[in-house]
Amino acid sequence: TQFISAELMDDQLLLLLESLERRIVSQQLNLVRAHITLGSFQGGTDYFNSSNEEEQMLTMELLELSGVQLQEDGSAVPRDQPFEAMAALFAALYVLSFLSG
Repeated sequence: TQFISAELMDDQLLLLLESLERRIVSQQLNLVRAHITLGSFQGGTDYFNSSNEEEQMLTMELLELSGVQLQEDGSAVPRDQPFEAMAALFAALYVLSFLSG
């Protein structure tokens, strides 16, 4: 299918590595899962209330590279059909979360 061909950019891979080091991959996975299944970041405010500013900025940058601008209130503004990029990000977060156990 079309979204499988979407690949993560080098910048995204570096941000994922930093997320893994900070142990926030599972929270990011839940946030992206909510967006993909609900079409919005409902519950996103919970993530932003519970994480520090550096983790928030890291997550916002990662999502922006995937075609979604995440607002501090948890709302999302999609840009240019971000589904393929978000699906690739979700797959990467899922694998990292699974492997980091």
